[in-house]
Amino acid sequence: MILEIAQYVLLSALIFFAVWYVSDWRKGEGRVHATWVAALKVGTVTHALRKAYRGFADKDRFMIFWLQVLRLKKEVPEGAFAELGVYRGDTAKILLAMDAERELFLFDTFEGFIKVDIEAEEGDAAHYSTASFADTSVSLLLERLGNSEKLKIYKGDFAEISASLPETKFALVSMDVDLAKPTLAGLEYFYPRMLPGGVLIIHDYNPKWPSLMKSVDGFLERIPESGIAMPDRECSMIIVKQKR
Repeated sequence: MILEIAQYVLLSALIFFAVWYVSDWRKGEGRVHATWVAALKVGTVTHALRKAYRGFADKDRFMIFWLQVLRLKKEVPEGAFAELGVYRGDTAKILLAMDAERELFLFDTFEGFIKVDIEAEEGDAAHYSTASFADTSVSLLLERLGNSEKLKIYKGDFAEISASLPETKFALVSMDVDLAKPTLAGLEYFYPRMLPGGVLIIHDYNPKWPSLMKSVDGFLERIPESGIAMPDRECSMIIVKQKR
């Protein structure tokens, strides 16, 4: 009887993991990038980065960041990283794990959306309120990331904060604010401060966020670079600053 129960439990576990594996494979989460596999084999992926990979929900998006950071270490060794739209620090955590030597500037209200920023939104963003993404704080972020001297955390409206920031050059900027107005403010601030070869990574560039798409498209018309769409879950757009 005990043997039969053990066999049943084992079979159930095997079926569960088979279904889970197939589900991940169909969603693209079971396909691992060959460069990542090679790095694991030769031991160049740290324990912290492996842990960050396992905990990051969108593996394709993780790979976009990782491959860009690998490139930047060779081509653009100077310059800080930044994230506009930090929320609870999931992306900031992987950026720290990928390159702990760079300064990491983090910008968020840490209190949800600003009312004036959501008033003219369309699509999914039209359903947001000032309480959306408000379940965070600077103290929570520090608890998750640690109090590294490389972290530069700024709380408040980016349009106001950016006017008094220290002049800094950037190699990588992640923008994940969902809304048109702060996205455009971020592009207008960071683009002139990107080092040649540096990369802007804009999240949620898809038809669910039409206002954001319009802002990005309008900005692209004013610069020589093209935006390149990425195949991650919510469709990121990257802009690589031209080399002189």
